[in-house]
Amino acid sequence: MSRGRIAATAAALLLGLAVACNSGGANQPKETGLSVVVVTSTAEATAKPTRTPEPSPTPSPAAIEVCGANPDPASPKVLQVEAPKPNEQVQMPVRVRGWGANIGFQNQGVALAVVDAKQTVLQVLDLPPQPRTFRVAPPGLDITDGTRPFAADVVVANITQPTPICLWVYQATTASGQPQGVVQVPVVVMP
Repeated sequence: MSRGRIAATAAALLLGLAVACNSGGANQPKETGLSVVVVTSTAEATAKPTRTPEPSPTPSPAAIEVCGANPDPASPKVLQVEAPKPNEQVQMPVRVRGWGANIGFQNQGVALAVVDAKQTVLQVLDLPPQPRTFRVAPPGLDITDGTRPFAADVVVANITQPTPICLWVYQATTASGQPQGVVQVPVVVMP
């Protein structure tokens, strides 16, 4: 109920009480000591609260042009890198993890190369397969007896400012040393 209605209702009740008290003599006014005061609100109505709009999502960063051409892209059925995500800003150590469909066969594992913007290989690491027990492979990966996860914490030396690098994960190389079945992940390493 609004303030105006409450005030009007109170005034009507008080007026009715005053009239009832005066009904004893038709010609004689009685002093009751009651006075009726009607108060009206002059303030403006309070605005209804409005919902604060949700902030706009931050735009996705532009793709990092550090990886160059992939010499032999791997199928997601064979090799997947789950972390880091492409174009992600990462801290040291860079945590790399993923799955291979056959990397557990004869403990093959994967190779992880760290490549800079000039396509210079900074380091290459051999990552052995990890146990599969109690772990769930990502969707889209072919599941075989040799399906295993891999993981590593990579430290890149001499990073003093945000530096784009490309992580190359692959299972094999050609006779000339060219990686085969490569997954490339561009990231920016923060100091």
